[in-house]
Amino acid sequence: MSPDPYKTSDGKRDKPGCISPVTMTDQPIHPGEAGLPTLSKLGISSKSLVESVDPLPIAEQWLSSFAASTAKASLNIPSLVSDLLLPSTFESTFLCPDSDLSPNTGLPPVPKTGDREPSVYWRDVLALTWDFRTFEGTKKIQKFLEDRLAGANIRNVKLDQADGPPAIASLFPDILWLQLFFTFDTDVGGCTAIARLVPVVDKEGPGAGNIKWKAHTVFTRLESLHDVPELLGPLRKQEPFHGPWDEARAEEIAFKERDPTVLIIGAGQGGLMTAANLKVLGVDSLIIEKTERVGDNWRKRYEALCLHDPVWYDHFPFIPFPKTWPIYTPARKARFPSMSSFLGNWLESYVDALDLNVWTSSTVTKVERGQGDRWAVTVVSSGPGGDRTRVFNVNHVVFASGWIGMKSYVPDIPGRDKFRGQVLHSFEHNRATDHSGKKVVVVGACTAAFDISVDYVDKGVDVTMYQRKSSYIISGQGLRALLAGLYSENTPFSTEVADRLNLSMPNLFMAGVNHRSRQMLAELDKDIIEGLEKKGFHVNTGYRDTGILFQVWQTGGGYYIDVGGSKYIIDGRLKVKGDCGAIKEYTEKGLRFEDGSELDADVVVFCTGLDKKKHPLSDFLAEDVITQCSPLWGLDDEGELKGVHREVGPRGLWSMMGNLAVCRMNSKHVALQIKAMEKGSFGTRYSKGTGTGGLKRKSMDEDVSEAEKIRQLEERMALFD
Repeated sequence: MSPDPYKTSDGKRDKPGCISPVTMTDQPIHPGEAGLPTLSKLGISSKSLVESVDPLPIAEQWLSSFAASTAKASLNIPSLVSDLLLPSTFESTFLCPDSDLSPNTGLPPVPKTGDREPSVYWRDVLALTWDFRTFEGTKKIQKFLEDRLAGANIRNVKLDQADGPPAIASLFPDILWLQLFFTFDTDVGGCTAIARLVPVVDKEGPGAGNIKWKAHTVFTRLESLHDVPELLGPLRKQEPFHGPWDEARAEEIAFKERDPTVLIIGAGQGGLMTAANLKVLGVDSLIIEKTERVGDNWRKRYEALCLHDPVWYDHFPFIPFPKTWPIYTPARKARFPSMSSFLGNWLESYVDALDLNVWTSSTVTKVERGQGDRWAVTVVSSGPGGDRTRVFNVNHVVFASGWIGMKSYVPDIPGRDKFRGQVLHSFEHNRATDHSGKKVVVVGACTAAFDISVDYVDKGVDVTMYQRKSSYIISGQGLRALLAGLYSENTPFSTEVADRLNLSMPNLFMAGVNHRSRQMLAELDKDIIEGLEKKGFHVNTGYRDTGILFQVWQTGGGYYIDVGGSKYIIDGRLKVKGDCGAIKEYTEKGLRFEDGSELDADVVVFCTGLDKKKHPLSDFLAEDVITQCSPLWGLDDEGELKGVHREVGPRGLWSMMGNLAVCRMNSKHVALQIKAMEKGSFGTRYSKGTGTGGLKRKSMDEDVSEAEKIRQLEERMALFD
């Protein structure tokens, strides 16, 4: 074998940053693929032996044994682990530190078990851990079950065929499983679960050579709390109301003689969805929004802004988008003084339809410890009579003020005082026609840069895109293909069930799935990728060669979902400058690069993302509180998002962030946790490093030096185009 295990027969290396023409069968195993439960690893010689079985009796038998093994009266964890779950010592290396990456391939090391052993996972969302945890391998799963199962008191285990009957599914030609939905109760609430059973040849004992079906993944999720019905459908308000509804609403929103239980900072999708789920659970909340109208955070972005996720993926809880809605939602509809907005107006109508409590033109200036476990939140509201200040004493504060605080990042480049043109960030950019007749340089080569550059071209403005580093490109068609099984026009699943299926896939497992999918999509997008490369626009293969998903989870940027912008480059309508090093300095007439080349510009638009030099909550919290807070976003070594959709550290402080789909899925999780705390039924978090103890967070400085932290932040900022 070649000393470089990722080098293909034609001498090209399939590594992050390079598009390889080979298929997934022509190269050695990718580290993310190593744990996939392929039929050959399971001892299955032919797919025909298992693909035509009747799934229902297999599912019923497995679930019956699961119920017996998990019942408090007959709890048998060794039997549960050995008889019902796939045995595995596999340990993923996919999310290893950057320092462990191969200098030749840029990829993680191959796991100790190589490609010989399939993985096994149990992912839990609040049901058994009051946290978001993924346990990989028999040893970790057994320890988790020993610590938590008895206290949960699982009962009423039932097969759920309403969400989908047990079925055989084949994700790839060499991977097949039996998927079943089931429900159960704990002492706290009602839970849903999904198990995926794989066929495995029994190698020992009297049944040697027989095929058994064992779980490769088990997913458990808290869905409801006992004695806390959702105020929906038959539990909605029944009595007629003949008084002025607006007066009653005004009194409710004013909070004159009461404090809300929960104060939410930000009326974007995260804040509104959280408030909606809290309202359904009977929890009083108030949203504080700094703009004049709900939705202004979308109305006041650049004119060409459009969501690149398809509509089926973006539905709001309780009120989905109508069937007339466009597949790709425009943020703004037209150029009028009111700055009418598809998405902005939807957010505003969502508040009206659900009677959510929002104070606009209001700013939170400080969040500090109050009496007991409460938080004192200072709010300054602007109005015709001038500013007024109110201090709320609340049990919970949810930070939902946008992606990492929404602070724009513009690099500090020498010579700014010499430049005679205009410099602005994409957050400040409005419309292309503002710069008619001028030369524009757009710095960046991902979503915002494409949107803005294409708009300039369409409006006849001379524009050049400067690409600082390679970008991951996936076509809109490719993304829709990725989502089609769960989120599409013809999906058999409701959004709620699709979300459950989505959440049930552990990210460590999805590393291998996405590596394979990325290769298939690269073939689908081959003409786009090759066309871009010919024009000098460099395309990479995503985070550690796995495409878009981990690019989003780890960095939040560095990609473009192509809804037409690539063709502008390929056709020569949009100029690209790259391979010239970093911007060295401004000149009087534009920019000079490290290779000595220059680019004339009257306007420089930086699409360089967000500033992460300080903790995103530091504008609200004192330093002694910040040091107790987790980082926000990025994956831990279990593949779970850091700090978000749970308490960020101190009790009662929460973070809600992400795109529309992520907020939809997780706003319910935040609401359930808060309601359980208010009800007194919230248990002990089973968080990493705590055993069965309580929540423990490291300070941001505990693991690395300040210099190293700054270096890592600066490195990551370059990805946020």
